[in-house]
Amino acid sequence: MKRGIHLSPRCFLCGEEAETVNHLFLHCRITNILWSIFINSKDLFWVMPRNIVQALKIWSSFAYISGHKERWKIIPTCIWWSVWKERNLRCFQNKSNSIQKMKMNCLVLFHFWCKQEYMEDLESVMNALGTL
Repeated sequence: MKRGIHLSPRCFLCGEEAETVNHLFLHCRITNILWSIFINSKDLFWVMPRNIVQALKIWSSFAYISGHKERWKIIPTCIWWSVWKERNLRCFQNKSNSIQKMKMNCLVLFHFWCKQEYMEDLESVMNALGTL
């Protein structure tokens, strides 16, 4: 019980594993879908590390591939912010977004953080991904 709210030990995204930091942000099957958006955009061979620290170190080593090092470095934070918002939506408001909506939210957030402007259509967001 935390702040008068009973919290399940299960992950609020997948409901399959205990919710740990490493599971929620790296190993959850829902979170992996968000990671794959960015990994697949560069055809990277990626094996998810065991913990957050390893993930950040390895992710940073791929920054040279993109040609946009600063954009590349914000991707984990963008994914984690999107996951955390969705987790809290499910936990505290008993609502959830579809995986498509989660993907779009993550991409729009990524583009907003990169360009400081809101994009209204998927094509412009995908173009931003192409510039990585």
